[in-house]
Amino acid sequence: VVGVVGFVALEGLTAFEALYLTISTITTVGFGDIVPITTGGRLLAIVIVVTGFTFFTAVVITSVQLVFERREDTRRAQQLNTLTTLFYSEIGDTLIKLLNKCDVGNYPLQEAMPSGDVWTEADFTPLSQALKRHRIEVAPLSLDAEALRKLLASSLLFRLLEAPHVFEHDLFNNLLRAMFHLRGELATHHDLSSLNQAKIDHLASDITKVYQPLVKLWLEHMTYLQRFYPALFHTLLENNPFKRQDEEKSS
Repeated sequence: VVGVVGFVALEGLTAFEALYLTISTITTVGFGDIVPITTGGRLLAIVIVVTGFTFFTAVVITSVQLVFERREDTRRAQQLNTLTTLFYSEIGDTLIKLLNKCDVGNYPLQEAMPSGDVWTEADFTPLSQALKRHRIEVAPLSLDAEALRKLLASSLLFRLLEAPHVFEHDLFNNLLRAMFHLRGELATHHDLSSLNQAKIDHLASDITKVYQPLVKLWLEHMTYLQRFYPALFHTLLENNPFKRQDEEKSS
């Protein structure tokens, strides 16, 4: 706009001629059929060349950078989801089942869980809403502490610390930190039945800090697999940790 208005005012060109001269100047083509003659027009051409070339270069660099960033983001997402699948296959699903047994208020959550082995994207909506409404209330004394200690002592947790992409995912990062903290708490309490009420409440809080991100990450991961990797999704769904007891008995 500045170029068109400036060349019309300074060079006496028509609007189309000024637009033609501006574009050929910005792109540094310079056909030479229309050229600025006045000093003011030439100064304007210098400004347009410098700013236009700078802008054009920035656009090219940014476009190339975006392409590589998208490829890198895709690669990171694939690696992270591979690690997440491995985590739930080795530890996560069993941990959900274990903590689910000491969650005294998990019945609404199980009711919202879609039944059967074929889920659609719409099936995740009521489950997601149930998770937002669900208030976890754990009873530590009903927990299988020894089984939990074995899960938290898995070498896979330490190997996950070597994967930098895990720390880029806030939910996964918070989950691992909470699991290591709970591991330390259980190491100091060998007999949960001998704990006083204050320590039981503290342990219940630590369990909740593990259970909440554990369930949310499971739902997020399964939603991703259902959308992009349906075959793997249905494979993992066979070991659905939230499967209702009546379905497990019938299976």
